[in-house]
Amino acid sequence: MSDESDQTPAGRGRASVFALSSWPLRRKVALALAIPLVLAATLGGLRVATDLNEAENSSASARQVTILDPAIAYLTASSRAMVAAQSGTGAGEQEVQAAVQDLEAAANDLERTRESADLTPEQSHQVDVVLDLSRVLREESDTLSPGTWVAQLRQLQTGVNRLVSTIADAQLEPQPNLQLLNEALAGRFSLAMQQTLVATDRTGDTGSLELFAELGAEGAAIDRLASNLGEAEPAVLDLLTDNARRTRAVRTGGTDLGGAEAYAGYDTLVGSLLDAVDEELAASADAARTRALFNAALTAGALLAAILLALLVSRLLLTPIRKVREGALSVAHEDLPDAVARIRAGGEPGPITPIDVTTQEEVGQLARAVDDLHRQAVVLAAGEAELRAQVSDMFVTLSRRNTSLVNQQLGLIDSLEKDEEDPARLESLFRLDHLASRMRRTADSLLVLADAPSQPSGQQGLTVGEAMQAATAGVQDYQRVHVGSSTLTTRISDEAASDVVHLLTELVDNALAYSPPSSTVAIGSSLRADGVVLDIIDGGLGIPDDALAALNQRLRAGATISADSTRRMGLFVVARLAQRHGIVVELNRNGQGGTTATVHLPTAILPDLREPAPAPASPAAEQDEAPVAAPTAPAPLAPVGRADDEAAADQAARSRLDAILGGALGSGLSGGPGGGLPTRRPGASLADSPAAPLMPIGTPRPGADQQPAAPAAAVAPVAKEEPVPPAPEPVQPDVPALARNADPLGGDYVPSPADADDFDTPIFRAMRSAWLSSGGEGQPWRTSEVEEGWQLAERAVDAPPAELAESGLPQRRPGAALVPGGVTKQTGSIARDPEAIRARLAAHAAGVSRGRRAATTPPTDHPHTEADRA
Repeated sequence: MSDESDQTPAGRGRASVFALSSWPLRRKVALALAIPLVLAATLGGLRVATDLNEAENSSASARQVTILDPAIAYLTASSRAMVAAQSGTGAGEQEVQAAVQDLEAAANDLERTRESADLTPEQSHQVDVVLDLSRVLREESDTLSPGTWVAQLRQLQTGVNRLVSTIADAQLEPQPNLQLLNEALAGRFSLAMQQTLVATDRTGDTGSLELFAELGAEGAAIDRLASNLGEAEPAVLDLLTDNARRTRAVRTGGTDLGGAEAYAGYDTLVGSLLDAVDEELAASADAARTRALFNAALTAGALLAAILLALLVSRLLLTPIRKVREGALSVAHEDLPDAVARIRAGGEPGPITPIDVTTQEEVGQLARAVDDLHRQAVVLAAGEAELRAQVSDMFVTLSRRNTSLVNQQLGLIDSLEKDEEDPARLESLFRLDHLASRMRRTADSLLVLADAPSQPSGQQGLTVGEAMQAATAGVQDYQRVHVGSSTLTTRISDEAASDVVHLLTELVDNALAYSPPSSTVAIGSSLRADGVVLDIIDGGLGIPDDALAALNQRLRAGATISADSTRRMGLFVVARLAQRHGIVVELNRNGQGGTTATVHLPTAILPDLREPAPAPASPAAEQDEAPVAAPTAPAPLAPVGRADDEAAADQAARSRLDAILGGALGSGLSGGPGGGLPTRRPGASLADSPAAPLMPIGTPRPGADQQPAAPAAAVAPVAKEEPVPPAPEPVQPDVPALARNADPLGGDYVPSPADADDFDTPIFRAMRSAWLSSGGEGQPWRTSEVEEGWQLAERAVDAPPAELAESGLPQRRPGAALVPGGVTKQTGSIARDPEAIRARLAAHAAGVSRGRRAATTPPTDHPHTEADRA
């Protein structure tokens, strides 16, 4: 089986090694199979051990039987010596000496055989007894009486019989021929006693009785031999015949019972019995060894077959379980997450591959159950994805409707701003306009939350610097944002322009919300080989290291919709937009104790960095080309003497700013192709002519003889620029872009909050009327050329139509309402960059708004904590 990932469940201690319930399945199966195998091996081993023990016992018995041949020879020599000693003749003396020598030789042979016969202690003791009994016969054979000879010979016969019995008792299966051997020895001893009794003088009644008793004992021994060997046995028949002959001879008074040849039948029978015992013991040992080998082989074969069968059964059991386990893990960690990911991405989950277990038993049923769980999980995931899609569609629909309403609200606010003449109300309308813009950004965030695809913003030439300005204009406290002077002209792709502005706006708004109200937020940019890096630096309280690591992890991994998404919508939107375009966003601590948000824009969304660099221009062309510099304030405007001129100029500047950045601030969904919703065009509702003056132009006032300041041609509503030279612009040195953008803050001076009250923008100075000036009181009112131009325009507008059309409506003549002439004489035609003028007016409008806000609105604290920063 595969490696198991054992994990201790929560709340439980580690299971004991001896707890069978916690063992893996392989160990349990092994234990179940090992018990019968061990029992079978034990029984087989015992059987083999028994056979080996029997073989060893038979071999030992065969070695022990070798002691019987010298013992019987020793007994035979003793009986022959007794017979010779009882004869009483000279020949008998010689026979006694020969018999005694044979007795000593038999005794020595018995001693030597005992050393190699592997006798038991009891058998060795019995041999010693036999040898001790014959020592008297060997040493005192001449002086022994007949009764002593008979008594010694009977004890010797008993000792030999006990020796045979001990050998038989030591055998696991006693040999029956050993018992027959005792019977044969008993019959031979009776024959020896018969010859002894005949040879002595004891032939009386008593002797006759003893003689007939020995004859009967011999007959009984022969009968026992016949009962075991069979009466048809030739040796037994011969013994029966001889015993019957001797019995007739004794009854008739004869004394010839035969000599040494009378023992031939017994010697032949004893020899055959000893040979039979040796053969049977050898055969028994061989058979026992054969059985031991056979049983060992049989046991080993049976165990091997059992082990193989156990392995096969365990494999048949464990392999499907392993497949089910691996299939379940694959479903849990690979198949199901992939299917859910495909479903959430809008694709099909694909076919479900069943687990490769096709059996119909319990394991196969378990595999089918896992397949059913997989199938139901995919169905539930598809249902959840459908529900998410429906919720996302509702979010998209509501957000687009909200965007449409906000756009209509912005258009209405523009109309009110155009017609409003009260500066205080105009300021309120500006604030309302800004709040509506923030509402539109919230609607765009809802679109991102719903994972709606972004659409092109329609701003083909949006640069990185313009995106930074747009992000600054989209926050509430934009006057606290300081954008570095190193403005990059690298263009952003149309598909990513609105999302980049939205991302930067969220980061800037976040930096403003979690930094002190009196501090500023700096935005810097730098150009690198792999893209553009933007730094948003604040001076807040900072973020703890663990929270900062968690935020960076969520930014890198991409945001997932959860209950925390609404509370941390800024983090969610930034992560989702960064993941959509491959933008890298990282939060780090800075030296001011706050947080620096680093945004890396890849070359994939920067068309200028993907295209090959153009050929370098000649030095003359470089000198003729106007240097790119930060926009500066133009010459101050001439006083016009009316309060609505200031509002009109401010509104015109705001309309120029919205014309540049309106597409970037929008989501792209409200007015893009296929969006179906109107797109707000800031300033589109403004009329070409300014609003009506608050007082008559000709009304004199003190200070009329005062010389007016030089008028600014940038605010005159004419088609051509007046030949008024612009304010000198700083010329940047010709250095590489990377060197100019090395400092993310641009090296500009950051105004402190203390200077906000005294900050006076050029646009504000240019739009002040002459009667708002501090000097020249008591002087008569004097009409300027600008006022004369307005008077001519009013007369042109109020002039009655020259003729009426057939419908009764006045017929318009092109050019009839144009103001003739100009405020000053044109000294010559000059070429000016419209984009530079728009950027300058945008900066002027920002300055006016900052001055008004600093003068009328106190700083607003943010009731947030740094821990909630998102």
